[in-house]
Amino acid sequence: MADIAKNGSMENAYSKIETANRYDSARSLPSQTKTLWLDALKSSIPEQEIRKILDLGCGTGRFTVALGKAFECSVIGIEPSSAMLGVAMSQSELHVEWKQGQAENIPLENGVVDLVFMSQVFHHLVEPQQALREINRVLTSAGYLAIRNGTREYNKELAWLRFFPEALEIEDKRTPSQQELKESVCDRFFELISQRTIYQLFAASYDEYFEKVSQRGLSALIVINDEAFQSGLQRFQDWVSRQPRNFPVYEPVDLFVFRKESA
Repeated sequence: MADIAKNGSMENAYSKIETANRYDSARSLPSQTKTLWLDALKSSIPEQEIRKILDLGCGTGRFTVALGKAFECSVIGIEPSSAMLGVAMSQSELHVEWKQGQAENIPLENGVVDLVFMSQVFHHLVEPQQALREINRVLTSAGYLAIRNGTREYNKELAWLRFFPEALEIEDKRTPSQQELKESVCDRFFELISQRTIYQLFAASYDEYFEKVSQRGLSALIVINDEAFQSGLQRFQDWVSRQPRNFPVYEPVDLFVFRKESA
């Protein structure tokens, strides 16, 4: 869930504890949204086959504990940012093991997890093919890879992006299309078994939507300069003020589930 950065500025930003705390708050999801994602995941993967899960790029642990509870198994959360990991560990439970590490060099032995879960991480991987080799290595022979990620097709449906053109440019460049993501993952190690777009509840009202965006915890907003952020935030606030009160905000995110191919 934390973004595994492609550039130093992003990596440095996520190393700061205040940014990690903002990220945790700005990216928080209602309980019903987490349940929606976990139900979607369980509908694609036989629960009896999952005994250990790796939440790769777990960030502040938004899904880590919930994954263990949903599948009734142990979970490992791996995250490159010590600041993010510190926030995650403060919410720690006994069945979660936390480790600092990169997707391109996963600090686990071969064949030890049945499911690798990646939330909003794929488009930030420094070396995607190396990361996929590592994921393939740590998965059991019949393991699964689940990728929860935004795709380029839906950037235009993210209302907040319209008011931050600099952030929109970043997202359009780095976010893969659905086809690009599938081709990248299926190139060598995996086969696609499920794909769906989920419209998740992100905020219960437009006021809450503005509050979340204004915390500047979304990765593209961290990268743009302060002037661009403040200018966009004013435009966004003006737009929010004209929206109906207490109207929920939904955003599209894709879920891809892959199965490891037999050797």
